[in-house]
Amino acid sequence: MSNINCQLSTANCQLSTANCQLIVFDLDGTLYAKPRMVWRMLCNAPRDWRLMLAERKTRKQLRGQYFGAEDTFYQTYFQTMATHCNANPEDLRTWYFNRYMPLMVSVIQRYYKTVEWLAPFVADCKNQNIRLVVLSDYGHTHEKLHALNINENDFDWVVAAPELGGLKPAPEVLKKVLEKMNVTAEQCLVIGDREDTDGALAQSVGADFYLTHNS
Repeated sequence: MSNINCQLSTANCQLSTANCQLIVFDLDGTLYAKPRMVWRMLCNAPRDWRLMLAERKTRKQLRGQYFGAEDTFYQTYFQTMATHCNANPEDLRTWYFNRYMPLMVSVIQRYYKTVEWLAPFVADCKNQNIRLVVLSDYGHTHEKLHALNINENDFDWVVAAPELGGLKPAPEVLKKVLEKMNVTAEQCLVIGDREDTDGALAQSVGADFYLTHNS
């Protein structure tokens, strides 16, 4: 199998695909650059700043942890978040899914666009019969792709890590993707914008990793 020629950020690169059967993309910061995301979220919902801060603290606190199932993950997530903002976990669940994540999707649709290299890169992968997965650490993954005008049918699977029971870089998350796609870690390439999550995730199971440099 030949190399994939792709445009990532402003530099040409070659990703060796001699043994690659699956590419796993991160979403936020990888399929679109997200400068000033936090500022724009706050500007659109300034009264929610305490909840947003608690959400970020919780995400950092639970990074890399695995809980076995989506329900268990979210139960722990909102209970932990409640300790950071003195709120009811069920109220936080409602806020997260009905206000916070829809707001993020709206901000993405208004201010951001897909990286230029994605469309030709996906086409090149499909020509070589390489399967593609989007693996996000947040929910509303399908809604975000729609907001970015990305055709989710170009991917073999679109999934959020919490649906698999944890957050990157928990190795179990990627292992579930590999199992569903029926490939080994040695046949997988992870593409992401963060070494501490995407890179560590790939390293945790022995997969290859490519770091994007989206501005």
